[in-house]
Amino acid sequence: MNFGRTPNILFHVAEDIYHLAPVPLVYHRVIDDDREKWHGDLIREARQAMTDALLDVPDVRHVEDLGSVPEFDDATWSEQQITPVGVWHRVPTNNYLDIQVAPVQRLRALIESRYLNVLTALGFGANHEPWISESWIQFYKNGDYKVLHNHERYGPPYPNNRWVGAYYLDAGNPDASMPYAGVFSFAIRGSRYFIRPEAGLLILWPADILHDVHPFYGSRERVVINFNINTR
Repeated sequence: MNFGRTPNILFHVAEDIYHLAPVPLVYHRVIDDDREKWHGDLIREARQAMTDALLDVPDVRHVEDLGSVPEFDDATWSEQQITPVGVWHRVPTNNYLDIQVAPVQRLRALIESRYLNVLTALGFGANHEPWISESWIQFYKNGDYKVLHNHERYGPPYPNNRWVGAYYLDAGNPDASMPYAGVFSFAIRGSRYFIRPEAGLLILWPADILHDVHPFYGSRERVVINFNINTR
């Protein structure tokens, strides 16, 4: 039985670039021999530089201290974007990728190179300066999740060529009895498309695509670095 599932949703275009429904997507696996040590260094840098509160997934645990909620007094209105559901607007960023140490800057360089590569492949030209405007590392504990949202919250006008990404340092050994535990999903044209996180996986996608993370349950914390990237 396939339980209504359709496997193999990524259609290869070139290198680590794929189409999904048919949104362009970077799906890049890091398989370097020193990956485990590198990931350990990245986690250690985060714990040394930040408090536990900054490393938490903040949607529920810190709902009282995430800042003000936007006030919309109109009874009817229109917008040019699909807005987030839940408290995503109030999630603070810890700008992890701005830390000036070699392990972090190695990851930043990888992200920028894959981003510029997909822009070139899509015909946006090669002479761009990438800018990671926000980044945040998060440690998912049991029960943590992300509500349905996209990252087009700064417009109009919108940043140029804005994409969003995630790099997984530790998948957290999710509970095998819960097949959707911590699964990442896109919501596109009335369907759901799922990606199972793994250590060393880098994914990037256009910022307007709705996505969420199902509640995570595992024997370790899941560790992921998320970011917004665009051109100046």
